[in-house]
Amino acid sequence: MANVPVCPVCGERGIPILYGLPTPVAREAAAAGRVRLFGCVIPAEPDNWTCAQDHTWQADDDQVLSAAIDAALHRG
Repeated sequence: MANVPVCPVCGERGIPILYGLPTPVAREAAAAGRVRLFGCVIPAEPDNWTCAQDHTWQADDDQVLSAAIDAALHRG
């Protein structure tokens, strides 16, 4: 997917973070490495991307995040 941010620390491609109770589809996407599950407790200022090296960060483009999550869950 185009426009996915890269990690500001290591330059690896971003993986969207999902918060909340995961659905079976979300668990499958996480097992395949398309999303990361961060649990049900959402911090006051949550990060929304991570990378293969486990760095996390916030990115401002919600449309890119939504599109990446949709693609990861095979909805988009």
